[in-house]
Amino acid sequence: MNAPAARGGEAARALPSRWFRFNLWLHRWASLVATLPFLVLCLTGTVLIFHEEIDAALGVVPSAQRGDAPHRPIAEGVAHVLAAHPGERALSIGIDAENHPGVLLVVTAAAGETTFDHAKLRFADLATAQPIGESDPDKTLTGFLLELHSQWFLGPVGEVIGALIALLVLLSLLSGLVVYAPYVKRIAFGVLRRGKDARLLQLDLHNFIGAIVLGWALVVTVTGFLLGFSTIALMVWQATALGEIRTQAAGMTAVDPLHPPADVDRAIASAMANAGPDRRITSVIFPGTNFSTPRHYTVLLSGKSGIEQRLFTASIVDAESGALVAHDEPPAYLKAIILSEPLHFGDYGGLPLKLLWTACTWLTLFITANGAWLWWNRRRRRAPRAATTNEVAA
Repeated sequence: MNAPAARGGEAARALPSRWFRFNLWLHRWASLVATLPFLVLCLTGTVLIFHEEIDAALGVVPSAQRGDAPHRPIAEGVAHVLAAHPGERALSIGIDAENHPGVLLVVTAAAGETTFDHAKLRFADLATAQPIGESDPDKTLTGFLLELHSQWFLGPVGEVIGALIALLVLLSLLSGLVVYAPYVKRIAFGVLRRGKDARLLQLDLHNFIGAIVLGWALVVTVTGFLLGFSTIALMVWQATALGEIRTQAAGMTAVDPLHPPADVDRAIASAMANAGPDRRITSVIFPGTNFSTPRHYTVLLSGKSGIEQRLFTASIVDAESGALVAHDEPPAYLKAIILSEPLHFGDYGGLPLKLLWTACTWLTLFITANGAWLWWNRRRRRAPRAATTNEVAA
């Protein structure tokens, strides 16, 4: 009497728990739904890890003759660029002294444009103020792949779709941990069962490689999820921080966005006069855009080293008088998204980190494909057994 009862108790304990079965189901279907888009993200992400090197090799951003030469006034460089492209206006300027010394980026669009949707990139030599080239971000290799990777060619809606894909991958990773826990108790970590069944070897590889890249995959997935809401976060910041300035500017006279009374150099000087010595100008957005007001410049400043290089603060400068009107720190949610981008693409540690990110991406690409094969192989092997059972029953 006791032996059957004991065997029944052991059998009951051997059955997977409801929690395990739920996580197995979640891991399987979250992974399968995300497989194809995730394969696209892995392939495009591998290229985008080296976007700076690729752009440099293709000459997307031209080089200045002397990056350390004294600079001409920035307004002079903007004027020369616009003179070469009549009918356009400057939306913003950018300076990246670390990666592109001596080069002034002038973002332009048609004179009536207020958004960056149809912007073009023009470049000027800071030392001579003369135009040195231009680029269309939609026609560069990395620009094309970035739009596919981040927006699926669907704009902000595509970003949200990307966030949902990242959420599916995150669910797959977390549920995979629950599924893997009993497995590692039975089989030593890293053991590959060869010679018995090809499926067992693939399963061991799936679990072993998955455990190795788990930490990396969690980082990239969480940052990818956050980046899916970057446009929404910018719109919220735009409506709140800039919204208050726009309300104040509503009763003021708008300036001519093509020829502001206080030029861009004066706006920069005003912002820098109220900034610390460890700050530098990264971008200036001209009046009359969706990231400024009809009356004000938005001047973005960042730190010179460490994590502060990635973050920015915004100074609002009156384009009529050149006086500083407000200074704003981005909110915590926007900081989290800003810091997610370089971490997502491995831009924090130079070439060694990029190579590590590439290796992890390809390993993740493998377990994504081999996980789909394991599911297909399991269904293929079940089909003959089901057919045989039906024939016997008939």
